[in-house]
Amino acid sequence: MKRFLASIIFAIFILPFSVLANEAELRAIFDPLIEEMMAENEIQGFVFSVVSKDDVLFKNTYGVKNIYSQEPETNESLFHMASVTKTFVGTALMQLHEQGKLDVDKPVVDVVPYFVLVDNRYKDLTIRQFASHISGMPDFDSDPWHDPQYDEEALERFVRNFISHKFLTEEPGTTYQYCNTGYELLGDVIAKAAGISFEDYVLQNILIPTGMINSTLLIQEADMTKLNSLHTPNDEQKKIADVYPYNRMHAPSSTMISNIDDMSRWVMLNLNGGTLDGNRILRNETLDAMWEPAVGKDGKQFDRVGFSWQRREQNGYQTIFHGGSDGFRAYVIMIPDLDIGFVWMSNTAGQPYHDFSMKIAEKLIEYRGNQ
Repeated sequence: MKRFLASIIFAIFILPFSVLANEAELRAIFDPLIEEMMAENEIQGFVFSVVSKDDVLFKNTYGVKNIYSQEPETNESLFHMASVTKTFVGTALMQLHEQGKLDVDKPVVDVVPYFVLVDNRYKDLTIRQFASHISGMPDFDSDPWHDPQYDEEALERFVRNFISHKFLTEEPGTTYQYCNTGYELLGDVIAKAAGISFEDYVLQNILIPTGMINSTLLIQEADMTKLNSLHTPNDEQKKIADVYPYNRMHAPSSTMISNIDDMSRWVMLNLNGGTLDGNRILRNETLDAMWEPAVGKDGKQFDRVGFSWQRREQNGYQTIFHGGSDGFRAYVIMIPDLDIGFVWMSNTAGQPYHDFSMKIAEKLIEYRGNQ
């Protein structure tokens, strides 16, 4: 009985102090770092969170959503996540693989038969190759934001009319070549395998079960009162961009809209082996496999990329990460061996990106190692 009472007292009184201590330590580390970066680069709005698989350890918002209105950032402020969206595509593909609705090691044309390239090798290009950016297909220039499309057929039209009749520039499975265009194709693969739109699949099978209730791939469904403005340079001053980065043709590569609370849950889910609050999104072994190096032709290993996620060793630890940059910038890094990760979002073009995120990761590794 005494042991039971002692455990209750510990839970009520000691644990909150521990959480507060973590928060105070992390605030002392990161608030000055972030505030200095924002001042040096004239960043208008920034949000940041540090999480473990079980909890949000530190979270803060900085600056304003709009340079003219001066409305402050909050935990509910919505940001364009840009290429971080690709990690949701990878998860959706592996869910469907687990369900037997597609095989990621089979050719894309098995699911989307109207996918055609000039090079006849397209018939053998697999879902996995596109998800790991080793298909040999390059990115192709398009004007994604100035002529947006909003209808459900936009993605299939893009595959039929834009991707088709393009070409390969590398031997499949031999070269890492980042390809947004390939992810639009993968979004259409998800839609055809699932029998519903790409956006509906992600909503029903990832966002809702994860508790990401404020996130959406459809700008029409975003709360406009919480949406950040995009700030861009203009003669050494910042101005509000006149075009928001949205086009339904590019939903799989780019259009996730989310806030710091929801994205913290996304990091927690992934650190926790694909489950959160009792809802399993993906098998643990499937998630682990997504983080392994991609394997190409003749067994060639690509240490920098897994299945939709990027990989980088830092300070002796393997990090799993993805960034996004379409004016808005966003970044997620996880350090699985230390059970810690972070996410940040910014509303200003020119936000320091990889180097700044690596600096945060270095601070986190040092912090965790001293605990």
